[in-house]
Amino acid sequence: MGSQRPWRYGFVRTVHVSRASMAEEKRAAVNEIDKSRFVLRVKTHAVRVQPKLTETARLLLDPELLRVPKLSYLVKNKESSESFLLLLKYVNSIEGDPSLPLGNVVLAGEKTKEQVLASLRQTVEEQKHSIKKRITELPESALNAVSSLTVEDLDEYEIQVGYDYWNWSVVLKKSLPDEFLCPSSYEQVGHIIHLNLRDDQLPHRYLIGSVLMEKVKGTRTVVNKVEPTGGAFRLFQMELLAGEDDFLAQVKENGCVYEMDFSKLYWNSRLEGEHRRIVETMTEKDILADAFAGVGPFVIPAAKLKNVKSYGNDLNPSSVEYMKRNVVKNKVAKLVETSCSDARSFLLDLIDRNIPFTHVVMNFPSGAPEFLDLFRGAYRQQKELPLPMVHCYCFAEGDAPDVEALKRVSSVLYGESKDAFQGECRIVRRVSPKKSQVCVSFAMPQDVAYLDPEENPTKRRRAET
Repeated sequence: MGSQRPWRYGFVRTVHVSRASMAEEKRAAVNEIDKSRFVLRVKTHAVRVQPKLTETARLLLDPELLRVPKLSYLVKNKESSESFLLLLKYVNSIEGDPSLPLGNVVLAGEKTKEQVLASLRQTVEEQKHSIKKRITELPESALNAVSSLTVEDLDEYEIQVGYDYWNWSVVLKKSLPDEFLCPSSYEQVGHIIHLNLRDDQLPHRYLIGSVLMEKVKGTRTVVNKVEPTGGAFRLFQMELLAGEDDFLAQVKENGCVYEMDFSKLYWNSRLEGEHRRIVETMTEKDILADAFAGVGPFVIPAAKLKNVKSYGNDLNPSSVEYMKRNVVKNKVAKLVETSCSDARSFLLDLIDRNIPFTHVVMNFPSGAPEFLDLFRGAYRQQKELPLPMVHCYCFAEGDAPDVEALKRVSSVLYGESKDAFQGECRIVRRVSPKKSQVCVSFAMPQDVAYLDPEENPTKRRRAET
């Protein structure tokens, strides 16, 4: 991987082994896979049909056809150019590992051609009744021909697939000591695959990384999260498992393009739908203020797709650097203004400047609610400004995360929990079985915005962090 380079912020290589030892482990992981184990030869029953009968036969025999991903059930008959073969799910023999999941194959075993034919005829009659409307559109001669299939119309066809056919999940389940060690999912950021492996999966991390890099199209880098996301910049330490030490990624989302250095800032591809949902609530009359904007996944589509004037802020200088680049890349420089500040100062400054923003996004789940006290009395001297709709994200645990999230938001907003507080809760995603990310959306209450300073239990302040 070249000469030693300084560690990047948020990126770490494992400290318990040397670089040479890690390289050896990765080479060994690749060699662990016996690709010959993934060769499968299957001999399946097939029906010979004339070209003019293929559509009719396909409809009448549909439940009996072989369904294997990436393979067609209609193939040319190598022995005759005047007919095709419709492959059936009934398999005569399997050479290789029969537990490999090859579509809907059914081992025919001792079933004779006559028995297969009897099953086909029964299916034809059932299909005639179940899809009557479509059957009436077919030529009667074709219906009769398919209904009168004989043993002579049956043939055999051999299918062979190898290692290249199988996806990453199948390969890992068969290569790891226990199939439950196979990751259930991953996050992809451009050419980077990001894993969050359990402790019992770590001894096999290089094997997992090498298979994912080989099997997932467009992947050049595979990393594993070493420690939880934390800090004001929401970064986490990661280990390179396979591929290039290259974290400059490009992501397409909601009609926009984002460039970023994944090792220096926060990005979550699983939030694409949430970004879109919030933007779709806006019109060109709105003004958006995003206090934790990252590289711009709220402000840029709001400007580009809805023509919304937007203000994007983040405490992380790297996030702001790439947000500025992405504003230019997506051609919304006239609509998006960026800043690098703490969220409290950013929002209070907009109010002091009489910026009439109508939506506030606060997507910092570990701490966003704690900033809400800034709104207490913030509009007392600017009552001509509209009070915004606030979308505040937080983590919540327990069986009723929406109730917990509402309580957390109202407690900071008012200085105490308010049972009468009106907010709309939406569970954005499950972070773990007992922890959820929740979005609480609410119209800024007048009794908060216009609060008299003497009644305000928390002084209006501008925090440094």
